[in-house]
Amino acid sequence: MARPEGRADLVRAESAARDGRYDEALRLVAAVPAGTPLPAALAWRLAALLHRRGEFDEAEALLDRVPDTGAPPAQPSDPGEPKEPSGPTGPGRPSGPTDPAEVLADPAEVLADRAQVLADRAQVLAGRAAVRWARGDRERTRDLADEAVRTAEESRDDAAIAAAYVARALAAFSEGDRAGNEHAYARALAAAARAGDLIQQLRIHCNIGSRLVEEGRYRAAAEELGAAIRLGEQTGQRLLLALALHNRAEAWLGLGELGRARGDADAALSLWQRDGSPLAAFGLLLTARVHRVCGSTSRAVAAYEAASAMAEPDGNAQVLMEACAGLARARYADDPAVAAGYAERALAMPSANGPTVAELAAGWVALCGGDSGTARRHAERARTEAGRRRDPAGLAEAIELAALAAALAEPADRAAVRPTVGLVEAAQIWADAGNEVSLATNALLRARLAADRPAEDVAYGRLHRLGVREGAWHVAGPLAAIGPAPVPEVAVQTLGHFVVRLAGVPVPAAAWQSRKARELVKVLAGQLGRPLARENLAALLWPQTPPEVALRRLSVLVSTVRAVLDPDRRHPADRYLGTDPATVRINPARVWVDAVRFHDAARAAIAADGASPPRGRPGPEGGTAPSGERAGDVEVLGRLEAVAAMYTGDFCDDGEVTGEWVNRPRTALAELHRELVRRLALRCLRTGRPEAAVGWYLRLTVEDGYDESAHLGLVSALSAAGRHGEAARRYRDYLGRMREIEVEPATFPVGRAEPPAGRAEP
Repeated sequence: MARPEGRADLVRAESAARDGRYDEALRLVAAVPAGTPLPAALAWRLAALLHRRGEFDEAEALLDRVPDTGAPPAQPSDPGEPKEPSGPTGPGRPSGPTDPAEVLADPAEVLADRAQVLADRAQVLAGRAAVRWARGDRERTRDLADEAVRTAEESRDDAAIAAAYVARALAAFSEGDRAGNEHAYARALAAAARAGDLIQQLRIHCNIGSRLVEEGRYRAAAEELGAAIRLGEQTGQRLLLALALHNRAEAWLGLGELGRARGDADAALSLWQRDGSPLAAFGLLLTARVHRVCGSTSRAVAAYEAASAMAEPDGNAQVLMEACAGLARARYADDPAVAAGYAERALAMPSANGPTVAELAAGWVALCGGDSGTARRHAERARTEAGRRRDPAGLAEAIELAALAAALAEPADRAAVRPTVGLVEAAQIWADAGNEVSLATNALLRARLAADRPAEDVAYGRLHRLGVREGAWHVAGPLAAIGPAPVPEVAVQTLGHFVVRLAGVPVPAAAWQSRKARELVKVLAGQLGRPLARENLAALLWPQTPPEVALRRLSVLVSTVRAVLDPDRRHPADRYLGTDPATVRINPARVWVDAVRFHDAARAAIAADGASPPRGRPGPEGGTAPSGERAGDVEVLGRLEAVAAMYTGDFCDDGEVTGEWVNRPRTALAELHRELVRRLALRCLRTGRPEAAVGWYLRLTVEDGYDESAHLGLVSALSAAGRHGEAARRYRDYLGRMREIEVEPATFPVGRAEPPAGRAEP
């Protein structure tokens, strides 16, 4: 029994908790002797606060101080019936009421007391289950959660029912039972709404958003968590607001929107750190993952190590397992042995999220180390677990791991497993999830296995545009498994300013010896890989010189350029500049020319666009909205965007040389780029991305103010985006342009997903 001063502190603590002064209540409870039992109502309320702060040990210690008094007060029997002894209700207590006041108590009051005792007991059980879940104790979580639900249902208290079903949802999640998890959260949210418990509603929205992230439903998760964030701001619950921001950052990361992910992750981490919450470890984990995906390995390692150090004292299994798995992947480049050690530790740790993350980390470390067999075994275990848990991201990554392990194994195995089929399956999963980073990575893997260098260049450009940098090739994962593409021996940049690089290093101007040497390379680059007759080349370079003199000068100039491209004479003379008695050409197998790469990639992207008509459901104003897009739809759009980004300027637009030989390729490549942009704009409009379409159509109209289809496409896109006033203004601009060139204008494109073909009636 508490000493008098301890009892007084408890009374004051209960009063403070009822008034919402929880920090004061915690200080008062701390002054009570450790062995003193705590009232259930006080303990669960304070434990819930500590749990939100991530102080799981302290929360469990409080809940363990609630005495187990057995059954709650008995229900009153019918007044006309004698009371039967019901057995002992506690140590040393006789059965049945012995106090006359108790015998005469109002049955309604007895029922109310019993219901309150049951409700408080259910809250205690739910709190214990949540702590056990955080510890990775799956079996105990389930037992406590089920008991909490039984007790809460008996109490008929909605707040207790909500807490109990949250506990059951956590238990279902740790068991991989997504259907049970979804059902339990639905029951919990309904009960919390009936109880008017905004804090519990906020918590449930956060957890539902987290479940949607785990299921790869990132757009739905972002919307769910947006509601949670608004509720967190409304209630002033900083810790739960931080959780909502953190979970939404995971959704952005799943969508490959690295900037948004970093913004929400930093905001969540700041809130947790401001309150000194151990949950900041989760924020550090997410920050580390963003850095890892971006390729900032040193920053990822630092964040993973900080998260691990923060979680170690509390034994937070979720954080520790993921931190070890992350360190295994991020430390691979500088110390493969250390990485393997971290992977083993991750596999040995319990986690409410299951072993998928650890299995994948171990598999990638093994594959990057050349052990395809071990990698395949980890991939199979990860695939089984991810499938059981309805974890599409884990499943897609496991499929990619298995496919690459097969592709990088012995040739006999490679032919048997057809790894590309698995990569195509994974691509569809990434497309369904909307993860552009993973989809671009997958496209790069398929291009590498198919030896399709133009497609690989496109995929690489997409990754770079999405914020993935060179360091990503050093993280144990798919990019490190295949290795970076080799740096070209000779690279010729002609789109925009002219630059030649040898193994990535620009050739200095002094090395060329003459302007004609640079001009020769430009002329040959403009042939897009085709040979050029010697006589024609000589005439282009020296139009006023007799042909025989010009041909002799050409021979000297070819030798000069060969010396520039191979200054140490390490290779045969025709390795980079090929010649025969009749022609001269740049060797496309040895020299990387951006104009050639763009030309080939653009033609392939246009062909892919024509072969894969976009699908979508009708959207507002005649547009369409994405709905279960095929991997092909997403990939074609990404491919068009990436190839358009490869066009960094007009051919040799540096003012150094002019003439027909430069105008012809310049015009051809510029038109090819316009066709790309036109198709990109139309595909965006047809697939429910009108704002993106507006940007592309504006680009076309700026470049050519009399491009009728671009003007009409812009009006259609503005209408589909709901920008009706601007659409009307742009249509008037279009009418004026058409009058200038005496062309009959088309009708206003109302409710169309593409520019109309018809004309206005005269």
